[in-house]
Amino acid sequence: MTAIDHQLIEAVRDSARDFLQRRDQRRRKRAQPARDAGYWREIAAMGWLAMTVPEAQGGLGMGWHAMATVVQEAGRAALPDPLVAAGIIPAALLARLHRQAGPDRCERLLADVCEGGRVVCLAWQESEGQLEASEASGAFGVSFAPRDGGYVLNGEKRHIVPGAHVDAWLVTADGPDGTALFLVPAGTPGVGAHAHERADGTPACHLSFDSVCLPPDALLSAHAIADTVDAALDHGRLMQAAELIGMARQALADSVAYLNTRQQFGRPLASFQALQHRLVDAAMQVELAQNSLTDALDTLADAPRAGANALKSLASRVKARAAHASLQACRLAIQLHGAIGYTDECDISLYFRATLHQAAWLGNAAAHRQRYAALAADVPAEDAARPRQEWTEFPRQADWNAMPEAEFRAMLREFFRRHYPDRLRHAAWRLHWNDIKEWYFTLSRQGWIAPSWPREHGGMELSPARQIAFIEEAERYGVARAPDQGLVMLGPILIRYGTPEQRARFLPGILSGRDVWAQGYSEPNAGSDLAALRCEAVPDGDHFVVTGQKTWSTLAQDATHMFMLVRTDKTVKKQAGISFLLVDLDSPGVSRRPIRTVSGHEEFCEVFFDQVRVPRANLVGDLNAGWGIAKALLGFERLFSGSPKHANHALQQILQIARQRGLLADPAFGDRLAELRLDTADLTAMYRVFADMARAGRPLPPELSLLKIWATETHERLGALLIQIAEEYGGAAMTDTYPNSGVHVLAPYTNALAATIFSGTNEIQRNIYAKQVLGLQGA
Repeated sequence: MTAIDHQLIEAVRDSARDFLQRRDQRRRKRAQPARDAGYWREIAAMGWLAMTVPEAQGGLGMGWHAMATVVQEAGRAALPDPLVAAGIIPAALLARLHRQAGPDRCERLLADVCEGGRVVCLAWQESEGQLEASEASGAFGVSFAPRDGGYVLNGEKRHIVPGAHVDAWLVTADGPDGTALFLVPAGTPGVGAHAHERADGTPACHLSFDSVCLPPDALLSAHAIADTVDAALDHGRLMQAAELIGMARQALADSVAYLNTRQQFGRPLASFQALQHRLVDAAMQVELAQNSLTDALDTLADAPRAGANALKSLASRVKARAAHASLQACRLAIQLHGAIGYTDECDISLYFRATLHQAAWLGNAAAHRQRYAALAADVPAEDAARPRQEWTEFPRQADWNAMPEAEFRAMLREFFRRHYPDRLRHAAWRLHWNDIKEWYFTLSRQGWIAPSWPREHGGMELSPARQIAFIEEAERYGVARAPDQGLVMLGPILIRYGTPEQRARFLPGILSGRDVWAQGYSEPNAGSDLAALRCEAVPDGDHFVVTGQKTWSTLAQDATHMFMLVRTDKTVKKQAGISFLLVDLDSPGVSRRPIRTVSGHEEFCEVFFDQVRVPRANLVGDLNAGWGIAKALLGFERLFSGSPKHANHALQQILQIARQRGLLADPAFGDRLAELRLDTADLTAMYRVFADMARAGRPLPPELSLLKIWATETHERLGALLIQIAEEYGGAAMTDTYPNSGVHVLAPYTNALAATIFSGTNEIQRNIYAKQVLGLQGA
């Protein structure tokens, strides 16, 4: 992927923020003055209008990431000037024309737009709800015909922003040979501008053309102009999404500040959990929009000549999410501010009205969800779209990190195809050791069982980027997780905190599959509040004597050993009196009771310890230092708990049954499916953005906690729809499959229910985010 200069992006953000703060945009927005040509030239002087225009065409060539950063800050500052409509879209369109048709026809016009000397806007829309210039014209579509060496235009254009207060319009018109683009100066005889205001006061207009005569040089292009216009519109929608995100962020920031200062019933409003969770949910929508925008811009930067449908799909996905997120954030902000929030005296009114305008202009969220779903229906399955490379042998050792990523992924796919049992692909439930052990042994013999471990300890020593690739390819193929607590949790802990003797004793058993490890963290009264654990280890000579209970230990009935947190000091702060201990589960005094879940699957265990003697040599790290070790285990676990694997697989199961039942032609089902497709795509985008941070070695931000919430709750919504469309089979036995499909109808829903609870319930995650990220006092 093309490297993004994050330092440059932050410098652009700081510059834009400083400029906008000096201009005091919010006060200026309320005044709603007529267009200020001097101020527009100041914006041009900042380079904003030329930011995405290539340097070869007289622009700055800084790209769409930088532009999005500026527009987001403009949204936060409630910039009254139509930056997207009068700056970004015309510049994008003219730059494309410059490349396609050469500089003669539009070079001077492009320079004028970038310098702020001439304000032009695009007049393309002919019917309500129209999303593309290439769509069939409305009843009043503009047409042109040659006359007297020039051209004559007739018809109407609708919903033009910024409207009549411009120097000229770029007008699309249909002729005998297709769609053409004309430059029509304001004041041209026969042009009627019927002005109106948008919700936020932005000027707009409808245009009528009554035998409008234009000279020959008014024709800018007659070559496949509809596709070029559509591309400019979709880039404009991406920047419009950035502006919506900026407005939503500021609305949320204003709400947090208000809740932290406003008192009700003797308490700060910020202390009410119901309000905290509503804010977190609104913030989650904003972060989804932000990550979807980032993912889209990364995709375009990596493939600047991406096909038209790819750009349309990205733009619709991002616009739909950003419109929804900003409307939710601004609507919530009014509610949280109370009566003052419903008045024009409160800044929230600026963001609410501006969001109403931007969310509806260039297509609303529902329209873009439908366009995204229609385009997604044409995308081939990912496995089918991937070229297959034949491998004669699979090396046990190689310089994996130097291998091109595409080659590395192809090798993994072919290895999985040849060696992973077909019957175990996309397993509905967590597999027991006896089901999966042969695959574990296969990876062990190949030397690929521990991708993240250093070579000197028997691992592949993959970089973060290659680790992510390994996990993603395994998930994509449907490779089930083996009992891997020893691989992904204990092994890295021993490598970092263990003694040489501990590493020599325990690591070989993990690599070979001789020792199977379970995690002993949760207790009946210490789940999300893990520091409240009570299972006690009392020193006794060269041993500890362990007494207590662990619960929710995944597949502990299959394990030979357990790594566990135990209480070793009751006199200090609860986090400070915890140690990390390794226990042989065959020791006298250990007993296990499997717990049957609602699915009928024995996935968890209670493990009881009755005066169990554990050698002191099994203490990892220092005495009472276990809490820090446990926190170190989060690492990639936090990232991969939000993997889109389960949601994407559930979506494919829905599509499989929907096709079988003929539901894809049902409009009601189609709307619901379109919404969930977008939710899944945005989950994938959010995951990908964080994964790219990990690949680059950048620290993962606190917003990562939202990934787990959205992943599990999206999976749950998909599971509910699968049950719904399965009709009577939605209430069949847990192990039953839908006829002629192999789909375990109930598995996604029941698995998602568990996922919203483990690793800290989603409610606890919301509490933490409210306090640590949003800064809600009393949270």
